[in-house]
Amino acid sequence: MLLVALESSTRSPSIAVSLDGEVRTKALDGDRPHASDLLPCLKELLFSLGKSPREITHVAVGTGPGSYTGLRVGIATAQGLARAADAELTGVPSLEALAHHALSLEEHVDIVLDARGGGLYHARYERTSSGVSPLVAPRVVPSEELDQLLKDSRLALVDQSLEPRITAREGLQLKFGATPDATSVLAIAQHQLQEGVFVKSEPVLPLYLRPFEGRIRKR
Repeated sequence: MLLVALESSTRSPSIAVSLDGEVRTKALDGDRPHASDLLPCLKELLFSLGKSPREITHVAVGTGPGSYTGLRVGIATAQGLARAADAELTGVPSLEALAHHALSLEEHVDIVLDARGGGLYHARYERTSSGVSPLVAPRVVPSEELDQLLKDSRLALVDQSLEPRITAREGLQLKFGATPDATSVLAIAQHQLQEGVFVKSEPVLPLYLRPFEGRIRKR
């Protein structure tokens, strides 16, 4: 089994490859375009394992929320890889993957990331024996509600940029700098493989959460 995971919802995209339990990962340079980096970096990882893209059997991709451009490129790349290799494909919510990586059994976590434009991405998850379950599905909330989101939380993964705005309190464990990555997507995908939820025919859709807002450059 050759499983490839892509995560491109943030400014720090990454790739993970698993071959019969051996895992190789690579973080891309966030200052360079996703489109020019994803495939060359993937080929580099596959080459290190003695494999080619046509030998891929399963593809997983983070579906966001996050960067509109990053999500479009990542999902399009994943779909192209799956189609070319006749591989099975699945989409993994990026915040769910992040929660899976952070949680132990029966723990809860709030995830709060900067959504730009005065908004926050927020979700709450629980780790169960069968995986990660959303208690509050991913959503966009006004940035003014930051402290309210964490009012009853015991563990929170928070965007580093939000640290100065959080009121610390006893009983709240904060972890800053949390970012969805391909290793976390890979872990979810491996669990999905065991559950038999990979598919070949259904399209993978990005989780945008809010409409795209175009910007006009000033001349």
